[in-house]
This record gives sequence, structure tokens and C-alpha cells, in this order.
Amino acid sequence: MLKSEYQSLIENKPWQEMEDHFNNIPAATINPINKIDIDTDDWIKFTVDNFDLAQQKWECPKEHYTGDSNRWAEINNTLGRNKDNTFELNYGMNGDTNQKLKELLGHDNIKKLNVDADSVLMRFIVKMPGHGIAWHKDDATSYAVKFGERDLGKLKRLWFPIDDWKDGHAFQISKTVLTHWTKGTVYHIPFGVGHASSNFGYVPQYTVSFTGIVND
Repeated sequence: MLKSEYQSLIENKPWQEMEDHFNNIPAATINPINKIDIDTDDWIKFTVDNFDLAQQKWECPKEHYTGDSNRWAEINNTLGRNKDNTFELNYGMNGDTNQKLKELLGHDNIKKLNVDADSVLMRFIVKMPGHGIAWHKDDATSYAVKFGERDLGKLKRLWFPIDDWKDGHAFQISKTVLTHWTKGTVYHIPFGVGHASSNFGYVPQYTVSFTGIVND
């Protein structure tokens, strides 16, 4: 980075739009809402067996993003977010990986989460050391691509880890930073609420972003 580039960032504050947006959202209360059964070894084996069906993703504007998400992705790119620090393996969209993930999670766990099993989209995410997902909000864009549905009043967005917490792993929802978790601990991510994750440790981080229609 050149001094002139750094000075331009400091003077222009390209992050101001995002900061103003999220500072105007009341802080959400974030506590565990459930606990499900996870066999970590089986899930890690899944990532190897289905490696060729993983999306290899990083922070960048995408066609199916809404206006805010794409604009903020561009801002994050300007601030240094790129394929060298936001890379992930992401399972659930390609091929039959979503169905396989639902089978791996199991009927009993899905029932605990109180969603219609046929409506579930799972995104199993692997982040290597030194990588993270930039601060953002969800609006079910990937869900709409997969299912053609984006009624946020019907949908529930959840997050849970596949492995027990490791040094250097962190996940933030609203103003709450999560660490020291145990595998299968489930958290709710309200739509529109900011969140992000980081692996500044030394082992891969395995987590699931889960979306489904709430049972009546």
C-alpha cells in the first residue's frame, strides 16, 4: 500500500456508510437457543469426500447480491478484503451437497430446530487460518437462488459450529463476540443484523449457516 492510498482511505472514510447503517440497528440479544448432536469426524470427512462440489469463494460483489451487499463488498475490497484473506470452502449450493448435509445433520436435529425439512438450505463453511468473512447482513439471497423464496418473515437463519472452539476462532453477531463454544451449540442470526467471523488461529474452522421455513 502506498502512503497516498492510505491517506485517501483515512480522509474519505469509505466505511462510513456501513458504520452508520449498523450503528442505527439496535443491538440484538445473542444467546444459545438449542443444542444438537454433531459427530465432528463425519462432517470433516464430508468436506474431503465432496471437495469437488465445494464453492471456493471469497469476498467480492456477486450477481445475486442485493444493492447494499454488493456495495459493501466493493467497500471491503477497497479496504483490503480479497481472496487472500476471505477464502472459504462452501458446501450446500452445488450438486446434491445440500441434501447430503441434511442427511448428515439428521432428522432428529432438524426437528429440534423447528423448521420444515424440505425447506432447509445448509451452507457448510470451512475457513482456513488467516481467513474470515467480512462484516455483513443476511437477506437470504442464496436461499432465493436455491428455492425462489425470500419471505424473511417465514425464514429462520441459524448458525452452529461443527467442532469445539479452537484458539483464534471467533464469530460476532450484533455486538456479541462468540468464543469458547462447543460443537452443536445453535445461535439465531436475525435477518438484517450484522455479523462476521474470523479464523486467526492455526486449525481450520468448521461452521454451518442454516436457513429454513419455520414450522407453524
